[in-house]
Amino acid sequence: MESLLLVMIFAGVFAIYDALRKVNNNLLVQTEEIKKMRNELVKSNRKY
Repeated sequence: MESLLLVMIFAGVFAIYDALRKVNNNLLVQTEEIKKMRNELVKSNRKY
């Protein structure tokens, strides 16, 4: 019974870690996209 509890705790901790890793990766991707959009806007405004 104890081993089942330990496995469930480990699986829960791993699931939380994986979810945080995915959120962090998503934030990094969104930040890069915002930087690209900002640079494109600056370039398009300089043309006019």
